[in-house]
Amino acid sequence: MNNIMQNNKNIESNEGKTIIVQRVLGLDENSKISISNLIEIMNVNLLNGFINTLQQYACSNSRSYVKTIINHMVHFIKNIQPESINDKAVMQYKDIHPTNLRVLRPFIIKWFEFGYPGVDENAVELLKHFDLKIKKFGQAVLQDDPNEGPLTKHELDSLIKAITNAYGKGELSLSDYAISLLISMTGRRPQQLVLLKYKDIKKKNISGDLTEFLISMPRVKQRDVQQQYRDIAIIPHLASIIVKQANDSVDLVEKVLGMSLDDKVKGEIPIFLNKQSLCKLEKTKNIFELTNNDVLNAKPSIAHAALTRIVKFENLISSRTGLLLKINPRRLRHTIATLLAQDGHDASVIAELLDHSSTSSVGIYIKNLADSAERIDNAVTKQLSFLADIFMYGMKSKKDLAFKFFSKKICQAQNSDYPCDQCAFFIPFEDIKDNS
Repeated sequence: MNNIMQNNKNIESNEGKTIIVQRVLGLDENSKISISNLIEIMNVNLLNGFINTLQQYACSNSRSYVKTIINHMVHFIKNIQPESINDKAVMQYKDIHPTNLRVLRPFIIKWFEFGYPGVDENAVELLKHFDLKIKKFGQAVLQDDPNEGPLTKHELDSLIKAITNAYGKGELSLSDYAISLLISMTGRRPQQLVLLKYKDIKKKNISGDLTEFLISMPRVKQRDVQQQYRDIAIIPHLASIIVKQANDSVDLVEKVLGMSLDDKVKGEIPIFLNKQSLCKLEKTKNIFELTNNDVLNAKPSIAHAALTRIVKFENLISSRTGLLLKINPRRLRHTIATLLAQDGHDASVIAELLDHSSTSSVGIYIKNLADSAERIDNAVTKQLSFLADIFMYGMKSKKDLAFKFFSKKICQAQNSDYPCDQCAFFIPFEDIKDNS
């Protein structure tokens, strides 16, 4: 393979600060990824190897995954500032951000295996044997984790009510209100929502006065370059909010440009704008260049930030923990999938509604229903079996009078499964005579 660096002599010049995918990675003209941040902080030897390896990855992985690799590498270089990726640099970064290192691990190993400069063999051996522990997929769902697993129906209803209350009191912007409701009701990923454009809102007449509102949702986890879309139906109330937000974005762009937009240009305006990028629009006046590069799109992090503000403003307390509800887009996605499973939908339907390419990732939600029932059954059986024995055969001894009903504790004093009368919160089982 030709050396990318040799074919791009101007990579260190000002005009070469932004390298686009179709030039370096061989993808189409509309898919652009900037690596200007890396050019500024990475030495030439590392940059050469990185770009050559990235070219290989871009041929078989999604654009979003390639962007993730770039972002994690920027974080790695900024924090470690290595001359090369050796075992010392890997050890230092593991202490800073093990999750990022887990994502970079296969990329760095491939980098070395391709034979490009920049990666030391000792670093590769270290990465191959590192135990970068992460939670098993679906563990939070299976365990009904109150902090990371799906919300209960009551918690979800309380959250949606809190979103509406916060907006009504002026504590929430229209943008935050729209994206919070959209993610709470559809379970879509923030990366999908920030890619939405004005033209993606659709209105369809079914029959007579009946109208259906649709959003053409872009898919983000896909291996090919051509963007794919899937229409999803939304309720009229949500549609009216999204339309209002989209119109606000168009009005803001028109104000910056000082002109009205025709329907074609208007259709390309992101529903959720990155307002910090509007200054670039003032300079270039070329709106298609910016919309094609997703420069005007808001960052996916706005969804998590909005949800966090809502919980804080409304003092939303979890009934399961007694603390502020821990909320993020992933939990809402888990919640939508769990509710679908509870309503009797099979894995294929859940995969379709959550925009999964296969059913392999959604079986966990259906399995959780059976596992939860089994856990409840086991817990109830264990607690009630003792009472069943009492009513069937009577108390065996006076010692059995002292136990805590439905306790999970073990009595240390009596070495029994049930606390004695010396234990905290003891509830005596009274008025039963010894039949022994």
